[in-house]
Amino acid sequence: MRGAGAWLMLTGSGQGGHLQAPLNESILLVVALVVLSAACVAIALSLSRRERPRAVSNQWEALAVMGELCPHGWQAHITLYGWGAPIPSDAPPARVPQVELEWKQFDEEPGRIAVARRLWAPTIGEALQAMVDDRRTDLTFEQIEQAAAEADGTSWSD
Repeated sequence: MRGAGAWLMLTGSGQGGHLQAPLNESILLVVALVVLSAACVAIALSLSRRERPRAVSNQWEALAVMGELCPHGWQAHITLYGWGAPIPSDAPPARVPQVELEWKQFDEEPGRIAVARRLWAPTIGEALQAMVDDRRTDLTFEQIEQAAAEADGTSWSD
């Protein structure tokens, strides 16, 4: 009770102003809170409905998606490592044998490689998904760079 009494003394000391807001200000505050809450719910629903790229579940889907993402062609090479097989020194440490996937994206000029990457995964499916995700990330960066270049006439490589 002593804490509540001290609080009342502080608020009633004349430094805190009125103890009660006028009714119209209270109603305005409640309306503003309701509007802001509704806006937050609308934003959350909009973000949750945003279309996310579908995951690839097999090699045929990976083939189709990469065909769309790499219009000038691409190539992938999968290497499976069995128990006790020698693996490259830059392979990540793992408790199970790893899958190595090397992929290349070709440029407009025939035979010219635009991107070459190597990644590791525990399964073939995860390696294919990582390759698709990697290319989608590259495409997003390319779109950002293009938008920035159009906005101010420079590129990231300048």
